[in-house]
Amino acid sequence: MKTTFFSLSVFFFSLLVIPCKAYTANTPSTYTPERFSIHGQQLTPINHNNQLFYLVTSETDGLLLLDEKQTPKARLAGHFSQSDILLQKNGRYLVAALNSDTYDAELYTLNHDLTVFSALTFLAAGTADLEAICLATSDNIPVLTTVNTTGVMRQHIIKDTNALPLRTINVGTGIKSCQSSSVANSIFLADEYVGLWRYPFHAESDGGKSLIASDEGTDSVGMDGHGLVARVSPAKPVIAIELLGARHTVTINGDVELESVRIARIGDVAVAGLYDDKSGSLYTLRFPYPMENDNSVPTIPVDASLQAFAQTEPVARFGDAADDPAIWYFADVPMKSVIIGTDKKSGLNLYDLSGKQLQHLPVGRLNNVDVRTHWHTPNGTLFLAAATNRTSRTIDVFKLDNVSRSASPLAKLPSSLNDLYGLCLYHNDSTLDILANDTDGNYERHRLSFDGSVLNSEVVETFSVPSQPEGCVADDENGVLYYGEENKGIWKRSLIGTGNPSIRIAEVGGKVKDDIEGMALFDVDDDRYLVVSSQGNHRYAVYATTDNHKLLGTFDIITNYEKHIDGVSETDGLEAISLPISNALPEGLLVVQDGHNVMPSQPQNFKLVNGSALAAFIRAHR
Repeated sequence: MKTTFFSLSVFFFSLLVIPCKAYTANTPSTYTPERFSIHGQQLTPINHNNQLFYLVTSETDGLLLLDEKQTPKARLAGHFSQSDILLQKNGRYLVAALNSDTYDAELYTLNHDLTVFSALTFLAAGTADLEAICLATSDNIPVLTTVNTTGVMRQHIIKDTNALPLRTINVGTGIKSCQSSSVANSIFLADEYVGLWRYPFHAESDGGKSLIASDEGTDSVGMDGHGLVARVSPAKPVIAIELLGARHTVTINGDVELESVRIARIGDVAVAGLYDDKSGSLYTLRFPYPMENDNSVPTIPVDASLQAFAQTEPVARFGDAADDPAIWYFADVPMKSVIIGTDKKSGLNLYDLSGKQLQHLPVGRLNNVDVRTHWHTPNGTLFLAAATNRTSRTIDVFKLDNVSRSASPLAKLPSSLNDLYGLCLYHNDSTLDILANDTDGNYERHRLSFDGSVLNSEVVETFSVPSQPEGCVADDENGVLYYGEENKGIWKRSLIGTGNPSIRIAEVGGKVKDDIEGMALFDVDDDRYLVVSSQGNHRYAVYATTDNHKLLGTFDIITNYEKHIDGVSETDGLEAISLPISNALPEGLLVVQDGHNVMPSQPQNFKLVNGSALAAFIRAHR
């Protein structure tokens, strides 16, 4: 089996015009490489302040940084099989190198004048040798990606002198090289058996992969800072290039077996560093940079970014499990308030405000949950939670105990809905209603009552939306229901009496992308606002409940590196409360489900955001 070598350069390039002939996409062109004066297994060209430098990786001579005349400037003794180099926000370069003796990934910094390597930290290989390493940045924080011989890809953030676990994905064996970019949101993996794979780079993305090329495998992949991806295989003397969806081919003149490619852009010229396994030599190759045709649709930026200050313990199983939260507020001792969350693989979880799990009820596949307190009944004042149960196809009601901070099953209410899905509660004086929906768009409104000690329900009205709903929230004070049609928008309906018409108040589009998921109401300065999960672009939209339901804007929830809490993506359910909880939470709390729980990779959970941050966003954008 052949050994391959690679690295990553993601830099800022300025224009240095070098005369070159026209380059036509999809037309093979033949170029003759120049033999490099120094031996090694990997050659990385670097554009540093519009000057060309080279990083040589050698199993005998370590790491060498050379200028364009191939004069050494910095040297690090050791035995390294591959490396990667990254320009950081502070202007210094970070270098990751794979030690051939220990198989550990070692990290070094280069000083500003590129003359001294300084040790930073290392990442132990463990029981499986590392085969591929690459660097990129996320939120200006370096991220090291590694793939080992068992086919496990791991990402670590490099914070100070620590390598902190970020995400783990099983990618399969045969990976010999990687390149990553946060700008392109891509990790490219060279598979010597299959070809070139692409995975999303951002840790909040799913693990979905796509096969970019499948001809005779790929031994190495290179990537520059403009989106150009180059790959080589010993089977053909060519560099296969992709740039923004367009494919190009550069044919090498000579009898070579290419096992490594690195690439950088200098003005209108691409400079490639190559390793030829047949001769054991490094080569450089210059060719005209392919024309860029960026037809991508521009992304509408968020209006603000918030952070979570805490998170709950993860649910028990990996997969799409955690779904919808509710907040059980303790008016007498607000810090004792409880977060109730559904686990749609197994039941109901209760958490304290630090995120510690207090209770798990294994009652079935619960989807959505809501809470109401102080319901006055002939049997006394009750605190209740209700949830849709897709296992028993019932609406499950739970009694909440303020002393023990626990829930217990109270009733399983029948429903004629085929696939129980979303749910919310409406409390009006002595009346408590449950509004539940089906994936087919139908709604049932159940009114609760007691027959002695037995809790019953009566369907007092039904209505529907044209396509699949889920999230909903009721405004008890004003008798209004807000509910989402996932792919279309948001509806509003009066709950005062029955048989009222529904009105669509907002549509998907622009800053808000389907699916419309969780919903909550939040008060700021005596005005009420609707907070909605815009799942399709990992954001949260805030609407006024007056003023023609104006969209104030959208925000996302990003990584809190200080508390080591990852950002939030693909949120299903959310809940908010605008009542004071503590000195640290004077304006309440926002709780959101996180579809991808990383730092490190774990089953899904719920993230907690300070209500004051949400209130500040609303005040700034109303």
